[in-house]
Amino acid sequence: MRISEARHFGARLGRLTLLGPAVLLAACVSLGGGDGSAPREVQVTADAVTITGPRGFCVDPTSTRNEGDTGFVLLGNCAAISGRARAQQPDIPAVLTAAVGARSDGGGALTANLGELDGLFRSDAGRGLLSRSGDPASVTILETRVAGDMFLLHARDTSAGALGGVAQDYWRAYMDVGPRLATLSVLALADQEVSDQDALLTLTAFADAVQSANSGNAAGANAADLPQAEAQGGGGLFQGGLFQRIFR
Repeated sequence: MRISEARHFGARLGRLTLLGPAVLLAACVSLGGGDGSAPREVQVTADAVTITGPRGFCVDPTSTRNEGDTGFVLLGNCAAISGRARAQQPDIPAVLTAAVGARSDGGGALTANLGELDGLFRSDAGRGLLSRSGDPASVTILETRVAGDMFLLHARDTSAGALGGVAQDYWRAYMDVGPRLATLSVLALADQEVSDQDALLTLTAFADAVQSANSGNAAGANAADLPQAEAQGGGGLFQGGLFQRIFR
């Protein structure tokens, strides 16, 4: 991979990496009180990328962000979000997040750079951007692997400013959805036992659900009749390609 391609690829990753902590601070507070509305699917971005999760996980509407060119979705226990005790519940006590990045304007596809990602994430710069406090020393890369067209990451963040309500360890998948890069994460609830195997199975099911929902859509070329996340203007949750798409 040429240097220019690496920077472009890393920046795409960076935009997704930096989104999660800020949104989750609000999401972890809002998740759990329901008004009876717990959609299983939602669409974000101007070309209607569909986000859906495994059985028992529903979209938290109060934590979903749609900037038109980017989006963020949090999914949690359907019963907790809807406020209905008889609603479906997931197999593990966790929340799921999906961050959808800006469209790539050429170059920087994840599938063309899978072999470079382990080095990127293990570098000081990569761990610093994974860290919720910005300190690379707070992040330990526990495992990485390539699964088909996805890059999977298992990491621990011990930042002093780590989020309340979720465990320090998490599993994350990076994958292309049409011309966009998506980051999917599984975050176990704090003080709850979730094995690595169960977290990884949930992450794989999450990725399969998103891929299936967008498989005939070219990332939303023909939008399905699904709930649309409210568009939000302003400065944006992301700043702008795969060093930019991941690491900016």
